[in-house]
Amino acid sequence: MKTESKSWLKRRFFSYRHSEKGATAVEFALVAGPFFYVLGCICETGLMLFTEYVIQNSVQEAARMVRTGQVTAGDGSILMSASDFKDKICEEVGIIIDCDGAVSVYVNNATTFNTLTAAIADPLTVGKKPDGTAYTTVFLPGAELRAATVIATYDWDFAFPFMDFLGNIGDGSERRLYGLAIFRNEPFGT
Repeated sequence: MKTESKSWLKRRFFSYRHSEKGATAVEFALVAGPFFYVLGCICETGLMLFTEYVIQNSVQEAARMVRTGQVTAGDGSILMSASDFKDKICEEVGIIIDCDGAVSVYVNNATTFNTLTAAIADPLTVGKKPDGTAYTTVFLPGAELRAATVIATYDWDFAFPFMDFLGNIGDGSERRLYGLAIFRNEPFGT
């Protein structure tokens, strides 16, 4: 009886050894980790680029307010505060990200585009410094017919590891997303 059960067990073992029924499951187990990691990185990159598009769109909408004289009067006196202007940008951006304290806004003007180009801030210097403190905030929308710029930034913190090749601040752990508009204010009068 014992010999019979041993031979049955031996035959059963050898039949499993030559079986290929679980090969697909084993192969999937080998590639599942890298597959889901790449899939996650693709999704995060798509969400990050969509967020940057939303920021750019909201900057264009807010820049229209500066350009048409809803932020300043014809003589350059400011009608809207910097925080109110940031709130206008955050109305649209707030749909996808938490805007409180995370979005930084820079508005500047000059007499010509050449002088504006010399004075304009690099988007990497709008927001927080590497040590966590904030760069100086500028909110000077300018009077009519002046060249102006609006920049809004948001620091994207990567959820997936090893995506630091896309990072441009914080030793690669974050990417500063920004929206930028450069324009000349219209003759909106007094």
